[in-house]
Amino acid sequence: MALPKRPGIDRFLKMVGVSLVIHIALVVFLNFNPWPMIIKVRPTAYTVTLMPVSIPEPEISKTPLPPVPKEEKIKPVEKVKPIEKPKKDDIIEKVKKKERDKESLKRLQEALDEVRKKAALDEIRKRVARKEREEERSTAILSAKTLLEMESKWNQYYSLIWAKVKGAWTIPENLLKEKEMVDLEAIIVLIIERDGKIQKFWFEKKSGNALYDQSAMRAIKKADPLPPIPKELSEDTLEIGIRFFPD
Repeated sequence: MALPKRPGIDRFLKMVGVSLVIHIALVVFLNFNPWPMIIKVRPTAYTVTLMPVSIPEPEISKTPLPPVPKEEKIKPVEKVKPIEKPKKDDIIEKVKKKERDKESLKRLQEALDEVRKKAALDEIRKRVARKEREEERSTAILSAKTLLEMESKWNQYYSLIWAKVKGAWTIPENLLKEKEMVDLEAIIVLIIERDGKIQKFWFEKKSGNALYDQSAMRAIKKADPLPPIPKELSEDTLEIGIRFFPD
């Protein structure tokens, strides 16, 4: 079997050979020197450094190894369980459980129905309360409107009564010249029937001057009967007070 060539070793041998040839040539040259003087020559020392030569390793062909066959695990044979027949107690328990489930479902349904009924009743109550509030608001608006209309009608009626009484009132001439007349004031209360007839009257307040009070009383008697009570005022009799004071 032929060994592989090593280029590094051959190069090293060549260098060694060349070095020997040079040394031999120098020795021969010195021995045949024709000069008469004997010259002592010291041989030149050469230092040779040996370099490490890397020897390449032979290539090993990487051939994949055949896979090792895995050992097949033998599955244990499962034991066939014998078919167990349902016991009588188990069947009875299952039937009872179904009945209990039905009963629970029924109770839940009843509870949901109660909740729905309660919610419906609450909604009805809220609607009724809203309707009542709206009716109360409407009634209040109507009442306020009615009161305003009644007040307006009453003011008109009182203006008619005062106009008739004032037309029948005559202040004595001797009182018109007195300065104290400015402070005189008398109030007479009247009860008027529906047709305007004065049922009765009296002094609520006297002025303190007999002539002034008599003139006010004569004016009431002269104005009787007064305008009838308006239909909008439902009273059968009406009590009013008339205040007499000089303009």
